Amino acid sequence: MRTVHIEARPDHLLRLARLKDPLGAVAEMIWNALDAEACEIVVDVETNDLGGVEYVNVVDDGHGMPHASCADYFGRLGGSWKSAAKVSPRLKRGLHGRSGQGRLQAFALGEQIRWVTTAVNAIGQCERTTISGTIDAPADFTVSEPEPVGDDLPPGTRMEASLPADFVGRLAEPGTRDQLTSIFAPFLAANPDVTITHAGHVLDPSTVWAHTAEYAVTAPGGAAEVLPGPLLRVIEWPRDVGRTLALCDSRGVVLAELPAGIQAPGYHFTAYLLWDGFSDRRETLELAEMDADLAELSGTARDVLRRHFRERDSERRARLVQEWKNEDVYPYRQEPSEPAEAVERQLFDEVATTVERRLPRAAQNRRTTLRLLREIIAHDPGGLYPVLDELFRLPQAEQDELRRLLERTSLSDIIKATTEVTSRLDFVAALRKMVFDPQTSKIVKERSELHKILERETWVFGDAYALMVSDRSLDTVLQRHLQELGRNPVPEQLKPVLREDGRKGIVDLMLGRALRGSSGREHLIVELKAPSVKVGQNEVGQIKSYAEAVVSDPQFTDANVKWDFWVISTTMDNVVRRDATAPHRPPGCIAEWEGGVRIWARTWCEVIDDCEARLHFYRDQLNHDPATDHAIEYLRRVHHYIPKVSS
Repeated sequence: MRTVHIEARPDHLLRLARLKDPLGAVAEMIWNALDAEACEIVVDVETNDLGGVEYVNVVDDGHGMPHASCADYFGRLGGSWKSAAKVSPRLKRGLHGRSGQGRLQAFALGEQIRWVTTAVNAIGQCERTTISGTIDAPADFTVSEPEPVGDDLPPGTRMEASLPADFVGRLAEPGTRDQLTSIFAPFLAANPDVTITHAGHVLDPSTVWAHTAEYAVTAPGGAAEVLPGPLLRVIEWPRDVGRTLALCDSRGVVLAELPAGIQAPGYHFTAYLLWDGFSDRRETLELAEMDADLAELSGTARDVLRRHFRERDSERRARLVQEWKNEDVYPYRQEPSEPAEAVERQLFDEVATTVERRLPRAAQNRRTTLRLLREIIAHDPGGLYPVLDELFRLPQAEQDELRRLLERTSLSDIIKATTEVTSRLDFVAALRKMVFDPQTSKIVKERSELHKILERETWVFGDAYALMVSDRSLDTVLQRHLQELGRNPVPEQLKPVLREDGRKGIVDLMLGRALRGSSGREHLIVELKAPSVKVGQNEVGQIKSYAEAVVSDPQFTDANVKWDFWVISTTMDNVVRRDATAPHRPPGCIAEWEGGVRIWARTWCEVIDDCEARLHFYRDQLNHDPATDHAIEYLRRVHHYIPKVSS
């Protein structure tokens, strides 16, 4: 018996042992057995009545360790024979180990460790050797004298660990088997003659994985001309086994592990990149991201992974939607008839399937929740995230996924835009009914109905207009005008703004917008008339009196502001029409004064035609032609107004 000593500090050796990673230690013992050409490996975890682990054994039928080599194997740190050999002597398996440190990880399984190994020596005789170590003296291993054994005892090694720490109890948990399966899946697939058993259960990836797929990956540089190209194997698991991108040789020997480096919420997976080119780069694999060729290869593999999970996500969403349809809880009954509906439904499907695990179990409650999601997406997609968070109290991981979904996609913005366009089309149809329908237009009230609706639909008068004043005096018009110019006047210091006859004027609507590409502004004063009122000299005189009050009052003076004054109704008398169609002015303009002031007489027909011309392209693209019931429903839903019909 002799003691071999490692020239290294004990604390350094214990750091290499990774004492709090018993699973990694078991995996390392299995890889050592496979490097020794074992075909059958048994991991036995013995527990006591209280469920605590008493000892851990790893038994293999490999070629064992000859006594003459044991001192070298256990007395040296680094310089393993595997780093030079690269493949095993008889079966030519790729070798996992290379650093000469793996045996130290056995201390993660117990304070006392022992190897009992049987091997054929140089003269062809079978001999058994026992190697022992303790955590108190991790630099020293005791190697027994060789013990001759009969030829009927096959070679192999038994690693025994006793006095384990409490955390070694993880090895008795069911998840350990799944994690070991994920580690050795590619090797077991490529080597069907190998059997690994853990706690009485054979590791068989095909009985555990949820899904698997393989993809050819382009080799870096010109390596594809020398070696078969890399293959990416993706295995999805029913439970979390830890995500990694494992770099393997073509026989499934894991040579290094990198972070998976992709987002795939809801999936548990391991990716294996199999390529014999890794064997020639073993010394740099741990730093693969710093090697240009390897960084390119791992980046390509991750791109393939992302594409894989996008396709898997699409399949999962389609399956869930079909299940909801079969259960009659899906809130859409028919296929989308318009592009806008298709966009809305796409966002609904993505969001609903993302939170699917949080939906109520009862069919009726699930149906109600899905309908609520549809309504929010249809009418307020921007407010979707806070509502979902309030409804489902999502864990952080799902919050992040949902936020990523809503940020990465333009669907929400598209739905906002299409909703706005279809709403405008519906309102134009509603406005046409209000001002032209013989039974409705007679009784529409200018101030309490038409006015109140239009102050929320200022886009009718031109894009980018914002409401500044509604149903207020000319004094208020002056105040808002000055505020827009940044002057912030004190109302008490302003002089009253009066019409020429000394009366105060009440403006229906004042709108404003900045002139694109300049520092100037446009103000629009709109005088609305009930559809039954014809624009004549009295109506023109009223709007001109407002214009005169602005022009003649020096408080309004500003060269960068242009003013337009509109009077609108359904019809106008012949004299006003002649002025509105004069050849030297724009159609509808009945007067142009100094200081950029224009006065207009317009009909609702002209205004509505302008709106439809602006929306014509979108109406055709969205295939949306609003019917009367759409128009009335819009007035009811948005403006709480139902058109009356004269008796």
